[in-house]
Amino acid sequence: MIEASWNIPTEIEKEAMRHFQPMIFADAVKLLKLSRTTISFSRGDTETYFIVSGIVRSDRTHESKAVYKKRLEGSEEGPLSTNCDCHTWSAQNHCPHAASLYVAYLMQLHFEGASDGRNLDSNPPIALHTTMAVAPMEYGTILVGAHQLQGAPPSATWSALQYLLHDKKIINFPLPQNFEGRLVIDYKSDEIDGLSKIEYALEAPDGSVSREISLFEHIYLFDWRSGRAFHIPNNLKALIQEIRRSGKHPTADNLLRMLSKHTDVSNAVVHLDGKSIDNIPTEEIFVRLSFHPGDKRNLIALELEFFNQEEIISPAPEFMRVLTFGSGLLSSFRKKKDGYEFTKGVADYLADQDESYKKALIGISTKDAIQAVIDRVKENEFTMHYDGTRKILQKFSNALLKDVFVTLTREFGEILYRFATYDVETKVVRYEIAASNLFQGLAAVQRKLTPFGVQLFYDREKVASWSSRVRFERRQAATKWFDLTLQVNQLDLDIIKHADLETGIALTKHGLVILSPEQKELMRFMKKYVRYEGQEQKKVPGEETPEGEEDMHSFLLPFNRARIFELFELKKLGVDGALTAEEEALCNRLASLEEMPKYDVPENMQNILRPYQLTGYHWLRFLHENKLGACLADDMGLGKTLQAITFIQSVYHSVDKILIVCPVSILINWEKEFEKFSGIKVHIYHGGERNIPDDCKVVLTSYGVMKREVEETFSNINFDILVLDEVQHLKNMRSLGAFAARQIHAEFRICLTGTPVENDLAEFYNIIDLSIPGIWGDLQFIRTSSTKKSRLTARKTASPFILRRTKDQVLSDLPPKVENNVFLELEENEHNNYKLALETIKKKIVTAPSKQKYGEILRGLLQLRQLCLWQSPDKVKNMNGKHLLSTKIDFLLETLETIIEEGHQAIIFSQFTTYLDIIQKEIKERHWKCSRIDGSQAMKRRQKEVDAFQDGTNRIFLISLKAGGVGLNLTAASYVFVMDPWWNPAVEAQAIDRAHRIGQQNKLTVYRPIIKGSVEEKVLELQQMKRELFQDLLQDNDHELFSGKLTMKDFEHLFE
Repeated sequence: MIEASWNIPTEIEKEAMRHFQPMIFADAVKLLKLSRTTISFSRGDTETYFIVSGIVRSDRTHESKAVYKKRLEGSEEGPLSTNCDCHTWSAQNHCPHAASLYVAYLMQLHFEGASDGRNLDSNPPIALHTTMAVAPMEYGTILVGAHQLQGAPPSATWSALQYLLHDKKIINFPLPQNFEGRLVIDYKSDEIDGLSKIEYALEAPDGSVSREISLFEHIYLFDWRSGRAFHIPNNLKALIQEIRRSGKHPTADNLLRMLSKHTDVSNAVVHLDGKSIDNIPTEEIFVRLSFHPGDKRNLIALELEFFNQEEIISPAPEFMRVLTFGSGLLSSFRKKKDGYEFTKGVADYLADQDESYKKALIGISTKDAIQAVIDRVKENEFTMHYDGTRKILQKFSNALLKDVFVTLTREFGEILYRFATYDVETKVVRYEIAASNLFQGLAAVQRKLTPFGVQLFYDREKVASWSSRVRFERRQAATKWFDLTLQVNQLDLDIIKHADLETGIALTKHGLVILSPEQKELMRFMKKYVRYEGQEQKKVPGEETPEGEEDMHSFLLPFNRARIFELFELKKLGVDGALTAEEEALCNRLASLEEMPKYDVPENMQNILRPYQLTGYHWLRFLHENKLGACLADDMGLGKTLQAITFIQSVYHSVDKILIVCPVSILINWEKEFEKFSGIKVHIYHGGERNIPDDCKVVLTSYGVMKREVEETFSNINFDILVLDEVQHLKNMRSLGAFAARQIHAEFRICLTGTPVENDLAEFYNIIDLSIPGIWGDLQFIRTSSTKKSRLTARKTASPFILRRTKDQVLSDLPPKVENNVFLELEENEHNNYKLALETIKKKIVTAPSKQKYGEILRGLLQLRQLCLWQSPDKVKNMNGKHLLSTKIDFLLETLETIIEEGHQAIIFSQFTTYLDIIQKEIKERHWKCSRIDGSQAMKRRQKEVDAFQDGTNRIFLISLKAGGVGLNLTAASYVFVMDPWWNPAVEAQAIDRAHRIGQQNKLTVYRPIIKGSVEEKVLELQQMKRELFQDLLQDNDHELFSGKLTMKDFEHLFE
């Protein structure tokens, strides 16, 4: 039995309250509404006298009576007397049973007074037992069973009852007809106590509306005014059943969601507070994201608000409320972590149709509710909300809701939902997130959501974009250097100083500013100029400031012409005023250049140069013509010297002085190459009584001489061309050699190297700057930390000035190179001695003071590496008559014997000259002839040793790895032995390429004997670990660009 909401007529209530206490009257009304009162006998009228008796069913059946005598009004006895057989009644106190009988009689008289069909109010007639018919408690409701009708027995059926119509007529249940007209579903939001309800009415085909109806379950519609019953059509049944399940007080939003599912229902119309949905004004809702310091330490609160054009806050849509904890449905998950991780799966589903999120819902009590919400936002175009106070419909774009949810989840991570809540009072969805997470993703959030009108606020200030007013003013100069004045206003300066390049966010006193990706690129330059390179110009006291520029700041920047590409990038980013028309034309020409311009090739070189060498020559000419600089970084053995000589010969008659600097070991090689290919006379400035003759244009010198005489000799000469060969010798930008090279004045510089970087990114910066001075700005402010981003930036900046080709790319006719790591086992005595030494070294490292630990590590590594090469009698007992033990030398001698018998030649590299001495002694004992270079020989003696090997006089060449790793052509060798591995494989590669280069006719076999289980095996692992460090610097991802520098972590790995 549902509770009725009809009221006792006011005049009857006043009359009853004169005689009964309020509690007695309330209980009497309850008995009436439950149809527990039956009048058996009544006589008289209210004008003089009446008596009424009957049965009242409460805890049991009670017989009650009430007698009214009007003549006793005002007397002490009173006009009303009652009697009842219940325990509550007494002569002094009326009981609820007698009171209900009294009220029922007055109600009967009240309705009998309207026998002409007029009702005195809008409520249904009360069905007393005397009428023998049923009536509803109220019109316009759904009854879930016949027993809910007044006067119906508990087990009644619809067809078995008689019905008391609105005009007091009594009829049997009529034969149901087919449904006509439309069902009006009227949502009422302004009911008593703020509780909503739904009332139903029937709109006839002629437009008239009957509100005196009831829905008998989802089966019949009964019209209490006409007495007609209608079958409810099937398309309405599902909707009515769903509304029934929503409870006594459904929300308007629930009703709207139900209607969105039942789009096929055309014979129903929905009213909200008496108005058809079509006639209710609709407003669009907007989204705002606000950030401010949160309640928890180091957390930022993110508040999601929805509002209309008048800034009135609207309740958050169901989808955003559900995916929170507290009142949301994320609390249904067993673990909180499962709840907020579930949001990532929902985002993947909405963005990529990935339905794997459904697995997380298995076993969750609210699974169906959560799934329904997700389906609605996925399938429907809008989410609707009815504001019952303002009587208006609010429309949320589901596309926007999905974009907001997916963007927040993907940019801030699912951890965003860890503290997600919805506040019903403030209507705000609140999240809390670590500041680092927020600033990492905020720029992307703004970029993705602001096009949809989403507003972002930080600490009550609107998040802004950067509207830069940065500009350049240029002072012309006749040299390669010129001055730029960078003009920025105070707001721009604050943004530049506070911008985080990684997140693209600047938090200034004026608020939070987010940079676009292009502005982040611009900011990279601006920070460098303002913080490091630029010198702020102080305003002159008394000097008049142009109007509108009172807050402008000026920074003076000295610029080299080589950086015009940097200024060209800035122009593309919107900063103008730095380039001349000629420079801009050059940059545009280079940007659109599809093929290198062709230049005349010296006649004697036309049949000598290979195609890739011709390309290198044209490239050098092109950069020289445009007054830039070059770094020719071809693989070792590809003829960098020949390309440089060809270039020098082509411009020889248009220049006055050329300086070539190289390691002392290859001075003669340069001289011979000039003689062989060009016939140009060169002067070697080396040895005693040095001088530079006036009639010689090309001067050759060594790095040692350059360092010693740069101030007194070289800096006083203006060279047209400076060539720095094997420039990796100057890789340290703080070395005396690099400093000296920068003191030399040259119009055009060429750096030649097979390894433009060996140890770290600073070397690459330095070598490119030696090629094109000033390309990076002031080197002391260059950050050399190697990250993928910094490597890509360096590569992009240097790419026009560096050319690198590998053998694999250009020498298809070069014989193959086969590298073999040969793993050897130490003999028992050697192994025991090595193991003992290793344990001793480890103990020394552990016990050494922190300041001495590094030294102990280096000494220990040196000792272990030498023990892998040879062990002398004072180190090993029981030598079995041998003067030393060396597993590697045994392998070497055995292999050499075969090589020499077959008529081949071999090169043996080692870092230790002592080890070369031992090997040389063994070779001489076998009467094999050998050459040797170890850094102790004079320049001419070195060349004799090379010539003796190249003409076949000596079959073996012993070379110190560092002394003979550059500038040698040893193509007579068919075998190379690298006896001890080095941390930096680039050094080994340089050495091997002395033989594997143009002119090599034979397959080259490289042997690396490695002692298994020793520190040497760890060195190989380190080499492999470091090969990938600088692959991003050159476009061919050359495998030789890596770091050979050892960190403390590397040392720990070696001693594991």
